[in-house]
Amino acid sequence: MSSLSDILDTLKEHNVFLTGGAGVGKSYLTTEVIRYYKEYDNKEVVALGSTGVSAVNIGGFTIHSFFVFGISSNFEELKNLDKRNKQRLTQLKKIMQTIDLIVIDEISMVSCDMLDMIRYRLESMGYSGRLMLVGDFFQLPPIVRQSSPHTLFANRLYAFESESWSHLKLKVMQLDTIYRTSDEYFGAILSKIRLGVCDKEVVEYLQSLRDNHGVYQNEPTYLFGRNVEVEQMNRLRLDALSSEETLLFADVKNHAKLDTQRIDKWVNMLPVSSALTLKVDAPVLFSVNKWGRFVNGDRGIVIAIENDTIAVRKEDEIIRVERHDFELLELDIDSEGGLHSKASATFSQFPLKLAYGVTIHKSQGMSIEQLVCNVDHIFAPSQFYVAISRATNPKNLKIDLTHSDIAHYLQRVIKVDQRVVEYYAALNA
Repeated sequence: MSSLSDILDTLKEHNVFLTGGAGVGKSYLTTEVIRYYKEYDNKEVVALGSTGVSAVNIGGFTIHSFFVFGISSNFEELKNLDKRNKQRLTQLKKIMQTIDLIVIDEISMVSCDMLDMIRYRLESMGYSGRLMLVGDFFQLPPIVRQSSPHTLFANRLYAFESESWSHLKLKVMQLDTIYRTSDEYFGAILSKIRLGVCDKEVVEYLQSLRDNHGVYQNEPTYLFGRNVEVEQMNRLRLDALSSEETLLFADVKNHAKLDTQRIDKWVNMLPVSSALTLKVDAPVLFSVNKWGRFVNGDRGIVIAIENDTIAVRKEDEIIRVERHDFELLELDIDSEGGLHSKASATFSQFPLKLAYGVTIHKSQGMSIEQLVCNVDHIFAPSQFYVAISRATNPKNLKIDLTHSDIAHYLQRVIKVDQRVVEYYAALNA
């Protein structure tokens, strides 16, 4: 177990890889490290997410936008793009020479090729600060395009398979205490599933969760592997409400007159919709953190829809939710050499989504109290683990599965990439 002081001490001499399973406090400690650097050490920190959702959760930028990768996925594409971005790259070099710490969240979704591109940027621009990578390779893997003629090692996928991984000389710090749930036996089962273990004990436990029909009494959130089921579920359940439907459009401002394709790509990665359809009495999930009021994954019921606010009942409290400004930020250097950020575009929308259905992919980082996991369409390693590890209490978790041979199906979908198993085994040897 690593504490905040352990991580801060290690960062004085080393780059860090902070890892551990779901619900062990990676996000909390990452936030605290960033806050300490900024508030107590008065140092410059840049927080990056591998996806738009993780960038929002960490309060920073996407890797692609910060490092000026555009849509590049390999060096050949990056080389062509760089010829057109000389001005932005000159500015990026000045910025990187002022930064003390770069944090990259959800490192499991950073591909081998992308880590090589990141290393290239760090070295070519004279970066001399520290690097902290955060994530769990037993969770969702990188999403990569089909191998192109430019891909030199088509069989490499994960960041740790890159030569750059060893070159960074990362000090690995593992967290192992699960805070998301207080149920120790559930935590032990999750630990097995994380490692791809599907023995008799795991199968019997998951079979028992199929009988948790009481969860339906509290309008649970469903997790699905595919978007189509999420959209169908949300539409069907919303239509069943007798209250009037309200369509709330986001307000998008393009301050820097950016290319519309870039704006559209950024908007598609945000954890909210451009058009949010709600009704009074609809259950919703909060999709950002507002410490002291709500956090990502908290649930409530819409009780009133007004011009500028949505009143949501969260447990015994009424929260008036205002629009949240998601900003596509760019870093700049002021006249005194200090960093400051400016918004190139702003997307203003209520930070809510219908709680009937959510994709497993979009649920990362959430803690959900009433949960039904539909696991009929699991298509990626560790996807099953990510789904059920969102639950805070197994008594309020139901496994929804229609396959006839349950044990065989579970053994097929509770799997992890052997390369990940071998990587962590080497760490713990």
